Amino acid sequence: MSITFLTPEERQKVAEIADVLIPPSPKGFSASEAGIAGTLLDSLETYVPERLALVRRVIALESGRTPESALSTLRMEDAAAYDSFCETVAALYFMAPKVREAVGFPGRQPKPARVEVAELEDLLMPVLEAGFAPRATE
Repeated sequence: MSITFLTPEERQKVAEIADVLIPPSPKGFSASEAGIAGTLLDSLETYVPERLALVRRVIALESGRTPESALSTLRMEDAAAYDSFCETVAALYFMAPKVREAVGFPGRQPKPARVEVAELEDLLMPVLEAGFAPRATE
């Protein structure tokens, strides 16, 4: 499958539409202020390229209309696609480091696995007791 990345014009339209869903507020960032048209859309292209068709569908609906009208049309014509688009915008928005910082969510952080030696012994004991004989092959 070949991926056609979003153009700068398409990215700008995504930002305008996303701002309808997540507008600026006194205590928060709008979708465009969070950087949805930049590295956040890069993440979409990299990790979930199948969502690009949905994004392009919404952009096409906006052609000659306001972003509000495009979203309203999508919601009436295909509620599932509307929900998927809203989910995509929200997911991208909360990937922005400054948004996560503002809401007090650091995101997923790697954590080292902690396995107690006693637990390892319990897991390995049946293997050790069975011995290390090779299995017969056919």
